[in-house]
Amino acid sequence: MSLPRIAMPARLSDPEGADARVGLANAIFDDVAELVRSEDLDVVVVRTADLAGFDGLVLPGGGDVDPARYGGDTGAAVYDVNPAQDQLDLDILAAALARGIPVLGVCRGLQVINVALGGTLVEDLPASSVLHTPASDGDGGLAWTWHDVTVAEGSHLHAATGATTIPVASGHHQAIGRLGSDLVATAVADDGVIEAVEHTGAPVLAVQWHPEAEGTPVALAAAPFAAFADLVHARMASPAVG
Repeated sequence: MSLPRIAMPARLSDPEGADARVGLANAIFDDVAELVRSEDLDVVVVRTADLAGFDGLVLPGGGDVDPARYGGDTGAAVYDVNPAQDQLDLDILAAALARGIPVLGVCRGLQVINVALGGTLVEDLPASSVLHTPASDGDGGLAWTWHDVTVAEGSHLHAATGATTIPVASGHHQAIGRLGSDLVATAVADDGVIEAVEHTGAPVLAVQWHPEAEGTPVALAAAPFAAFADLVHARMASPAVG
């Protein structure tokens, strides 16, 4: 029996000579794909929004969504704004929502979901008690920062982790401002930044952190992908789909 087919939109930015964060996002794309495959799901990298024959969608990390997409400050400190990437990610998400197939967002993926559903983003997070942005590794590269998040009981994420507090690897300078329609926060950092969301009526979940980051405990790395896989299998088992 063939494995469920999961679409992942390609990263379209060239890291050569770009912000170091572009290279990091492109490098960890394969790590995200491997975590999807570890749940016995087949990953297909796509460059169009055609989801015919697909059973799920994973939106990975990347650069910043154009603030013009959500009425934000276009003069803010943003990086790697790529109109083609925004269009691909938003179009493929719209196709997934229209077809009712499960969606998992990681970092930028969470932000794309929020913007698509009418929410806003904080263009550049102010300093707080929690360090969210990637730090220098001392060799010209970037290193994850780590902090705890509080997970909402009753959420898919809580079911997958079995915990109400988990450590996460962080590497973002933006975050959700106003929540999009029908989204609820399912994990929050100590400074109030929303770290995970789920949709109240569609099989959609997303995390702001990077479960694929090196050093993440194996079970916590797998948790969002296991929750996503459960949604995929549940939809495939539905009489309406079969």
